[in-house]
Amino acid sequence: MTLWIAALAVAAQVSSFEVASVKPVNPPAGPHVVSLIVNHGRLNIEAAELRQIVGLTYGIQRIRVLGGPGWADSDQFDIVAKAESPDATRDEIRSMLQTLLAERFKLMVHRETKQVPAYSLVLGKSGSKLKEAAPDKKSGLANTVSPAGEQLTVFEASPLRILVNMLANTLGGPVVDKTGLDKLYDYTFQWPNADSSLFASLDELGLKLEAKKEPVEILVMDRAEHPSAN
Repeated sequence: MTLWIAALAVAAQVSSFEVASVKPVNPPAGPHVVSLIVNHGRLNIEAAELRQIVGLTYGIQRIRVLGGPGWADSDQFDIVAKAESPDATRDEIRSMLQTLLAERFKLMVHRETKQVPAYSLVLGKSGSKLKEAAPDKKSGLANTVSPAGEQLTVFEASPLRILVNMLANTLGGPVVDKTGLDKLYDYTFQWPNADSSLFASLDELGLKLEAKKEPVEILVMDRAEHPSAN
């Protein structure tokens, strides 16, 4: 009980959206990339499960979000919200989203650190082959198929954490970024098929994965309810 009271107290101290809508998606959409889209103080999350939303809200890989109700990985929701200021930062939007989840989903969470099997993403022998994006380039991400039928994701002006999160979901375990690459990059990633491997695709980018036990931060959902009506 002490934990829940503390979580509510924290939520009450941060700012809230001026307006916000949470709607269930029926029927749920199929598997797809979910992202936290922020544009001039407006937030848009489409067809996302609660575990995905919590991961985006707290800036942690979905695979590191534990606990929660049985429907946290099946029921999907659209969230559209508007901050009072069009200049609200991404961190401010995340704080507002934490308040929204506490109010509408009755979400209670806490953090822990555990020593678990994980992957470290590191630089390959020849170093990174990622191209740094132009300073004024707009961020973007698109899935496409090559003429040879290869599944590709095209990243434009994208931080490496987006790929790291995708790798964690694909591998079903935490991935820790130890590359030191903290800029925005343009690159294309080929997802593995019968003729290729994840490791070969990373090698094309000058990256590699190392398996080891790491102290990893996790987020535990202590309580969550279906959202209240708009």
